[in-house]
Amino acid sequence: MKSKLAMGSTFLVMIVALALAAPASHAEASDASLRKDFPRPSDNPALEQWREGREWRYSTEYLFGVTRGLEDQNIPPFCEYAAWVVTIPFDIANLPFSALAGLFGD
Repeated sequence: MKSKLAMGSTFLVMIVALALAAPASHAEASDASLRKDFPRPSDNPALEQWREGREWRYSTEYLFGVTRGLEDQNIPPFCEYAAWVVTIPFDIANLPFSALAGLFGD
């Protein structure tokens, strides 16, 4: 009975605190990239900045990525070899998807 009373009072305090909390402020759309009236979506400067900053290129590190990631971990060699039992079949199963991402990616 005592725990129900404590839980109910805690819930009531939380509801009152949320009701009395200040409303979230809305950001002003002063930045030009936040505008929505561009003639074409590609004219948005934020999109151009995103494209320039990406610099992502496909490399062979994506092939067998999980297995290669084990080499960077600080785990004992026995655990690493035991984990290969799971990671190598997983990487082989994902090999077609990794290859497609390399062929048709950026």
